Amino acid sequence: MEKVFWDGPDFSLSQTLECGQCFCYRKKEDNLYTVISGQRKITLGQAGDSILFYGDADIPYWKEYFDVERDYQKIKQKLSGGDPVLAEAITFAPGIRILKQDFFEMLLSFILSQNNHIPRIRGLIQRLSAAYGTPLAEGGYSFPAPTQLFGVSEDTYRQLGCGFRGRYLADAVEKVLAGGFMPEDLEKLSTEDLRQRLMSICGVGQKVADCILLFSFGRYEVFPMDVWINRVYSHAYCDGKKLSPKELQAEAAKRFGTYAGFAQQYLFYYGREKKIGKG
Repeated sequence: MEKVFWDGPDFSLSQTLECGQCFCYRKKEDNLYTVISGQRKITLGQAGDSILFYGDADIPYWKEYFDVERDYQKIKQKLSGGDPVLAEAITFAPGIRILKQDFFEMLLSFILSQNNHIPRIRGLIQRLSAAYGTPLAEGGYSFPAPTQLFGVSEDTYRQLGCGFRGRYLADAVEKVLAGGFMPEDLEKLSTEDLRQRLMSICGVGQKVADCILLFSFGRYEVFPMDVWINRVYSHAYCDGKKLSPKELQAEAAKRFGTYAGFAQQYLFYYGREKKIGKG
């Protein structure tokens, strides 16, 4: 039986889940979505501004996960004022919210995202979860905890299809299990110190680190960069001139300030769906 999860504007399940920030979800019939985070699972649907849920769920946890308490109208007004490009991107997908996701899940997920596309990333995570996660009620598997991946070798990750990323996964799990990456300790670090700490893990460059900073630690001033966002930004703001990562970071910080992470998500989704600047 359906129950009301939240009544409010500025929230689209499809836009939020399908904009590239998370991978542990499945779209079901009737536009229902099942989302898994760690050991938790929820099935959600949307009717107008009402978000509905089905079954039992830890609602306080999921409300934090979906960032439902934040005033996105204020953020969108701030970003779109005087910026017709961003105003158009926000109008295209006004229901995007930035999720608050588990650190370890984000670490491994964005390691797997390197030189990859979203359907394949999701497939790899599903195989990893089926092999090492915990079976959940009514189907599906939890994302594996660090202890569940203890001793898994690079070769085993490769056999699951992870390819060259297997070495990075093994190093990440080993470092987390060694105790040097406790989320409560990482939270205390400045954004730059946290970025450098994350980049001490094999295979974690600035793009992966910045995705973790934004989607797990809520460092909303961060502007993760990839091919799509560089293409969109250069097309929209620089007459097609490609910027170096350092130049793009400086430009985004100057243009968007503390809302850079929100701007990135609107621009990324808009640019990817519209294929802006491609070719």
